[in-house]
Amino acid sequence: MNYFLYQGCSLEASGVHYLVSLKAVAKVLGLSLKEIEDWNCCGASISYVGGNELSVDVLAARNLALAEAQGGMDIIAPCSSCYVVLNKVNRKFQEKPELLKEVNEVLAEGNLQYSGKIRVRHLLDVLYHDVGLDKIRSAVKRPLQGVAVAGYVGCQSVRPYGEYDSAEKPVIQDRILEAIGATAVPFPTKMRCCGSGLFLTELDYCYELIRTILSDALNNGGKIISTVCPMCQMNLEAYQDRMNKALGTDFKVPILFLTQLMAVAFGLSRKEAALDRLMISADPYLKAA
Repeated sequence: MNYFLYQGCSLEASGVHYLVSLKAVAKVLGLSLKEIEDWNCCGASISYVGGNELSVDVLAARNLALAEAQGGMDIIAPCSSCYVVLNKVNRKFQEKPELLKEVNEVLAEGNLQYSGKIRVRHLLDVLYHDVGLDKIRSAVKRPLQGVAVAGYVGCQSVRPYGEYDSAEKPVIQDRILEAIGATAVPFPTKMRCCGSGLFLTELDYCYELIRTILSDALNNGGKIISTVCPMCQMNLEAYQDRMNKALGTDFKVPILFLTQLMAVAFGLSRKEAALDRLMISADPYLKAA
């Protein structure tokens, strides 16, 4: 199974433990991931600050055009923001051929052209529909028995189209958690926004958002929160201490990428699972598994 990997900006910085564990897990599952040569930002940062829409379209399209020129395989976009932007722009091209023509006029300046035929997919989609739960189960060497994990989906991973999972009641992350032996804990706020980039300007508001998510996960029996979004992972983990001081709370909830938990269940090393990159250690829960 061969794919292009669009790792995006976050997976090379704050979410590097996502990238490390993803590559380790992919090797076990027989996924061949090829980095798109000369890729650029997907355009999410411009989109969030209200930049020119055509600029976002061109940035995203350049990545799609590069993938098409380099082999035309499906693109896995592990970052939820990257997935949303690349997928949204790709859909716009299907619906508005005149937009694709306009964007191609810009791309031509860099000797690129895009036909609109590349598929952009989320990691969860590929794990569930291409790899399958049976293969994931067969790779487990150290099942996470007794580990209660709240699978936090966030607001972008399955939205807005709900292409591979329900946009209102997603279950794929929970099914994968169960396949590696963990107890998937349902909790009502699994799709509540964590605050995303608002942490840069509206800290007090965002503290309340993550307190609600963390409280809900714990109150429903979760000990660890898993996610597939680098922004969610950073916000829920990195701001816990500051939130505790601001709100008088005492949260110490480990926030792991799903791929880190999969790496542990597959019997891979701490380095391959990138466990030492965590700010809040999950060791007390994982050692008991």
